[in-house]
Amino acid sequence: MDEKHYAIRRAFLIPLGIDAGLLIFLTVFNLFLRSPLYERVILAGLSVMVLFVWVECLERKVHIGPEALKIKKFWRERVLNWTDITHVGCLTLRSRVYLLLTTKKGFYIISNAYQDFGKLVSDIISHLPSAEIEVEEEARKQGESPTRNISDLVAAWLAAFVLLSIIFLKTFS
Repeated sequence: MDEKHYAIRRAFLIPLGIDAGLLIFLTVFNLFLRSPLYERVILAGLSVMVLFVWVECLERKVHIGPEALKIKKFWRERVLNWTDITHVGCLTLRSRVYLLLTTKKGFYIISNAYQDFGKLVSDIISHLPSAEIEVEEEARKQGESPTRNISDLVAAWLAAFVLLSIIFLKTFS
């Protein structure tokens, strides 16, 4: 079998990157405007946080191979052998879905922020040794018809609009 790779949805990464860029621009712009210190400090802090979240999202990946499942995050990588997984559960909170993988060493969470989440869930379930592993029915349903989450996407675009409005107001006031 081939190794399959899943990453965070680009539809979310693009507006988040725009938000990070606009915040950095606004921070630099405020330095030249000589705005109050508290405003520059707050914008610098927000810029660093949003930039970190964006880089973290860029680095998040799930690799599914014949031997193991690899969950890669910023500066971390977990390798879960298929035989180590003891339970697959699913938690749904409104439009957010979390796939819970319980292993002999702990548990791991994969959210529906990943591209092709339904296919990701189906691939995970199909690689498990079926007789020994308990897979919840809700997890199987997510593999067949995944819940879509657009609230993060809408919030990221709304933040970009607000940042553009602030830049516009600061430029022409």
